[in-house]
Amino acid sequence: MEDSNKAEYFADKLCLAIGQSNLSISEIAKRSGLPTNIIISWQQGKVFPKLSSLVKLAKVFNKNVSWFINE
Repeated sequence: MEDSNKAEYFADKLCLAIGQSNLSISEIAKRSGLPTNIIISWQQGKVFPKLSSLVKLAKVFNKNVSWFINE
């Protein structure tokens, strides 16, 4: 999968996780320790997160990292 496709796929999964959790972006940032603007960039499909950030995000949503990246 190309980088742009990975970012778009991840964005779709992130939006799904956000919708299921009913958490705001600021609450996700607070719980994960990640900057709000980075989370928004991921949500928009602009960039794909580093593994360390992905692990933090997965913990917030109580999901496995693979849930976000596997088709």
